[in-house]
This record gives sequence, C-alpha cells and structure tokens, in this order.
Amino acid sequence: MKKLLALLTIVLLTVSLSACATGSNGAKVKCPACGYEFNAGAGSAGSE
Repeated sequence: MKKLLALLTIVLLTVSLSACATGSNGAKVKCPACGYEFNAGAGSAGSE
C-alpha cells in the first residue's frame, strides 16, 4: 500500500510540475523595479 501511495504521489507531482513548466511559453513578465517587460522563456536572458 505504501508503494502505491508513493508512486501516486510521484506521478501527481510530476504532472503538476510539468504543467507549470510548459504553461509559461511566451509569457510576458514586467520587472517591478524598473518596469521593463521581457519574455520569460528559457534562454532569453541576455539574448538581446
């Protein structure tokens, strides 16, 4: 029973984290300090 509960927990955590990671493609983020808007995609830092 403990193995089933552990497996179910791992699966649910994996699904929730992957949904969070893929949901931010093309999202614009506004810096609260300077007001600059930028894309929050992976690898976009310093590419301009």
